[in-house]
Amino acid sequence: MNVLKVATKTLQLAIQTAIDGVRGVVDGIKTTTDSTKTGVDNLNTKQDSLLLKIQNGALKQNVEVFDKPGTYTWKCPDGVTAVVLTMFGGGGSGAVRTVTEYAIFGGGGGGGAYVDKKPIKVIPGTTYSLIVGAGGAGVSSSDGNGSYIYGRTGGATSAFGITCNGGGGGSGTGNPFITRARGNSPLCNKGASSSAGFSVSSEFAATDVILAGTRFGLPGTVGDREYGGGAGFGDGGDANGSTPIANGAGSGGANGIPSVNRASLKGGDGIIIIEY
Repeated sequence: MNVLKVATKTLQLAIQTAIDGVRGVVDGIKTTTDSTKTGVDNLNTKQDSLLLKIQNGALKQNVEVFDKPGTYTWKCPDGVTAVVLTMFGGGGSGAVRTVTEYAIFGGGGGGGAYVDKKPIKVIPGTTYSLIVGAGGAGVSSSDGNGSYIYGRTGGATSAFGITCNGGGGGSGTGNPFITRARGNSPLCNKGASSSAGFSVSSEFAATDVILAGTRFGLPGTVGDREYGGGAGFGDGGDANGSTPIANGAGSGGANGIPSVNRASLKGGDGIIIIEY
């Protein structure tokens, strides 16, 4: 009888121990669940706070723009390890024709080579050198004695070891599409070619869209025997145009015969845009 009581007592203790163990597991799960819920609540609170900042305009992306020719420095802020870079070399200026011969024209300037919103690794606290190239100087019939005056090449723009060369100056003979500017990195796109005029009636219209435009702008429009500039960070200059040229775009060619005596405008200056 005593043996049976002892066995029963031992079994009861074992059962109680098992129950306590299960209760401990359940309590542990409950604690984990509560902790998870607290974490989710905190995350939701942070998300709501972030959305509120966005709605109120308190959270802003940093964008720094350098759009005037010259040399600059940019110090990478603490905590920033990558930036998004947009950059254009200076645009070339258009050529000026000084005679009425059919084979002579005022070719537009080309757009600068460019980087289109590419991620670049940077080191916090490091100071980087930036160079913004100038647009090619405009030309006029008084700049020479030939039947046409070549446009001027735009200056190169560089940042973070990447260089985008400036667009070429317009020509006065041969194919109006000049050699497209290049850069020193696979991240660089070729600059837009000079334009024969963005017009369905232009014999070069299809080529214009492909070679003389960018996603930021269209090539300039055509004149009589004068051609538009290639696009850059905006539209290329129109033939015989008088409005300022967009950054990185080429200016249009001009009619510089004595009775008209027009000059081409300078190409658009380069530009650097840093986002982080």
